Amino acid sequence: MKRYRDENGQLTMTLAQLKQETAAEAAAYYHIGGIYFNFADFNEYVMIEAGTLAHFQSFDGKNLFIPFDSLGTFLPDVASDGMELVAVE
Repeated sequence: MKRYRDENGQLTMTLAQLKQETAAEAAAYYHIGGIYFNFADFNEYVMIEAGTLAHFQSFDGKNLFIPFDSLGTFLPDVASDGMELVAVE
């Protein structure tokens, strides 16, 4: 069961509230040099930059950019199914 969701899988708060609620946890979970499995495309990505945009790059050169304040929405127990970025190290 995902956090911040009802029994039907729908968010129980606004996206803005979710971002605020998960910001500190995301800042601790996602870090430069960390490797994350992206369930959206089944690739592993390394976080290489954390500014306004978090920049992740796969080992085959694909780039993923996520607004830093939205990273909490990709936490494994928060993200919609198939949208998780899960630490592999």
